[in-house]
Order: sequence, then C-alpha cells, then structure tokens
Amino acid sequence: MSADMPTVDERRRAATEQAAAWLVALRMGRLSARERDEFVNWLRESPLHIAEMLTVSRVDPAAEQVTDNVVSLTSERPRLQPRRKPFMWVSRAIAAGLALVVLATGSWLALRETGTVVRTQLAEQRQLALTDGSIVHIAPLTEMRIRFTRDRRSIELRRGQALFDVSPDPRRPFVVDAGTALVHAVGTSFDVDRAEEVVRVTVIKGRVEVAHGAGPSGAALPKGSTAGESVLLSANESVVVRPRARMSSVLEVNGAAQADWAKGTLVFEDETVAEVVRRFNPHNVAQIKILDPRLAERRISGTFKAADPESFVAFIRATSEDLAHERPVILLDPSTSLIP
Repeated sequence: MSADMPTVDERRRAATEQAAAWLVALRMGRLSARERDEFVNWLRESPLHIAEMLTVSRVDPAAEQVTDNVVSLTSERPRLQPRRKPFMWVSRAIAAGLALVVLATGSWLALRETGTVVRTQLAEQRQLALTDGSIVHIAPLTEMRIRFTRDRRSIELRRGQALFDVSPDPRRPFVVDAGTALVHAVGTSFDVDRAEEVVRVTVIKGRVEVAHGAGPSGAALPKGSTAGESVLLSANESVVVRPRARMSSVLEVNGAAQADWAKGTLVFEDETVAEVVRRFNPHNVAQIKILDPRLAERRISGTFKAADPESFVAFIRATSEDLAHERPVILLDPSTSLIP
C-alpha cells in the first residue's frame, strides 16, 4: 500500500478516539436530531466503529465511579452516595443507533462477520473495515463471504477481486478461499483476482502462502495431484493458479502498482488486450468490445484511469494500423447488457 495511507494500528486508534468522543457526547445529554444522524452514519461506515463503540462503553471508567475525584481534608466520614445504574440510557442510545444501522443497511456487519455476504455491482467499488482492524478494498462485480471465529478469519472470494490489508494476529490466521487457490496470511497486504477458474495472487507487502484449493466444484482434489502444491510469496511477487494444472512460476511484479486499482488506476505489464478489457469492464457502465480476435491476443503495457475507458479505446485504435478493417477493431458500447 502507498505510504500516505493509514496503517491498521492508526485506523484502529482513530476509531477508538472517535468512539470515546461519541460516548462523552452521549453522556452529556440528549443528542439533537442532526447529531443523532451523524452518530448513526459514523456507526454505519464500518463495523470497526461499532466494535470500538461497544468496547469503550464497557470500559468507561465514569460508569464505575461512585464519588467525585475529591479528597476530604476533614475527619468527617464521607457520605457514600447511592450507586446509580451506570448510564443505562447511554447503552440504550448505543443500542438504538445499532438498530438504526441494521434498518438502514439491510444487513448486519457489526460485531462478528459470521456468514456475512458482501456484493458489489457494476462500477461499484467499496472499502470495508473488519472488526479485527483489517481493511478490504472490494472491486466491482465482486462477491465474498466473511466469517470470523476464535481461531480463524475466513474470506470466501466467490468472484471478482479484492485487496486485503490484514491486521496481524498470529493466533488467528487470515485465510482467503478463492476456489482453486487458498491464501494464508497473518499480517500483510495482498491482492486476489478471481476470474472464472483462474486466480492470480499478488503480494504488496509481507508474505503469504498460496496453495491449491478445492476448485470450482468445491470437491477436494485427489491425493498426488496439484492439491498438495503450495508456494510462499513475498512482496512484489505473484502467482497464477488454475484447476487441474500446476501453479505458474513465481513472477516478479510491481506490487504497489498492481494494487493501484483500489485508487482508480489500472497498470498493465505485458498483458493481452483481452485481459486488459476484462479488468476495465467491471469499473464502467460502458463496456469495451473487441471485434478482432487477433487484437485480443496482442500484448500491451501501460497505465490508465479505471473510469476512463475512452482513453484506452483511443489508444488501441491509434496503435492498430496493422489491423485495418472495414469496421472498428474495438469499440465502446454504452449498453450494460453484457453484464450478467
């Protein structure tokens, strides 16, 4: 990840400070309608916010305080004030905020991502903060299932692409199941791109282990096959995993550049035009169509804005004089009918 992005610890620390500030505001008295909406929107932004809100409310020292922080200098025995229920109305306010989040989003992404399914639509990109402090950047047309237990953090990437910035936790490995590939990590940043049966794993920082998974059918591969094959990847390394085939050799790549799609930039190094179009189309309503099969196999390198397919089409047309035809070799279709 780029140096200007906050680390996992910085994100968690910021969430804790914000949660403490909201708790103080709740204790001071009733929130206005505008402040209540702001509180709900803050909760809705991330399950990490919800988790930190409940954490600081449980450890709030004021909730356990009986007398003021004053020392008596007289011999008179201090009178103990009757103990009140510690800010029950604050807890009710927090619970009400959580309920509003559930009603507003239609899904529960709160304390535990147990069986939570996240989907993005065409041209929709999301950033999700998990309760362990990890961050997931989700590409368009992606579907994943998130499930956390005491000893494992599991992500099932059913389709699409995601960039994972994993919070370290040696007791709970972070595992991404992308069908033909299983990725094991503890604390690292890596990208997983699942396109039909082909899975590409790229490491931005740290190390991950990539192994053959169950495959698209969900059934384990037989012993003696590629099922036992695995490889350790370090920063700026990538591997391609296909079903019923050995893994590709480890490729040296620019990991940070490969992850730039999360910031709206697509970087290609000696990729086929067909692969470039595959990566462009999910980010845009207008779809690129290749009309010449020879063009689909042509290899190119370059950097393009993900939301600007026009510039890519113009580049291909300007550099395709050798593919002269009566009709264009490539075009931009404003229809979304090609997207399932």
